[in-house]
Amino acid sequence: MKQFLRQNPTIAFGLGLPLLLVIAFALATGIPSLLVAPPKYDVLYATDYHHYQHGVQISVIDEKVQLRYVGAEQTTQKPRIWRFDPGTDAVKEITYLLPPVSDAPSHLDQAAHKTKPTPIVVPELESLRVDASSIAPDGYEFMTAERYQPHFFGSLFYSSRYRADALLSKQGRSIRLPHTQGRYYRGNTHFIGWVVSP
Repeated sequence: MKQFLRQNPTIAFGLGLPLLLVIAFALATGIPSLLVAPPKYDVLYATDYHHYQHGVQISVIDEKVQLRYVGAEQTTQKPRIWRFDPGTDAVKEITYLLPPVSDAPSHLDQAAHKTKPTPIVVPELESLRVDASSIAPDGYEFMTAERYQPHFFGSLFYSSRYRADALLSKQGRSIRLPHTQGRYYRGNTHFIGWVVSP
């Protein structure tokens, strides 16, 4: 076999190059995971989040997460809030209840009533100090990325898909966040902040 490859260097090159590329790719993706320290801070994010004028709105004010409901009508758009622990790769959903629907007393007050925010109390978030900076104190960054997913039969029968994922990234090391895979709309995953103290 060795003699055959020596006599046919083109075949040897053709067989060896793909193997070298696979090894190089494995090293390029694996080395950052070994050299870059894992994240230190839990991250809060919301999925199914739409930046509508009415509905549930999430913000961080003075290092506290605040949820408000704006509008007089019950909405079907209810974001789900997640807390990801990078130390254990565990993710927990933080549940909350929407405020009851109340009707405006008259047509004159409807416009003001529909824009009046109603606070939503979430006990699991009240004691947390949250840093809303896009980059955590340990250098990790929350970002979204699209990846292409072709179908088995290509474009003959189906259209191709793009999936949007949210991940934590630092110096080549990436950690994909659970429950953030969505079709087409990367804006549906909303970064809330880093938990800097429990």
